[in-house]
Amino acid sequence: MLPSDDRSGGALTYWGVDDAASAFATALAQGAVEHTPVADVGGGIVTATVTNPAGAVVGFIFNPHFTAT
Repeated sequence: MLPSDDRSGGALTYWGVDDAASAFATALAQGAVEHTPVADVGGGIVTATVTNPAGAVVGFIFNPHFTAT
């Protein structure tokens, strides 16, 4: 389950999105590779991570308890 305390892959940035599954699918369509699949990590929070073509791991998160202002 994400997030975890495993730091072996380096820093991980999560981008807040309205639909984590859609953002994940878009990233894969643009050349990213699945790092971790889309998952409900509790409380309605959904995450997924990809490795982009440059080798960086990027995360997507939908959090219904957070509103960007």
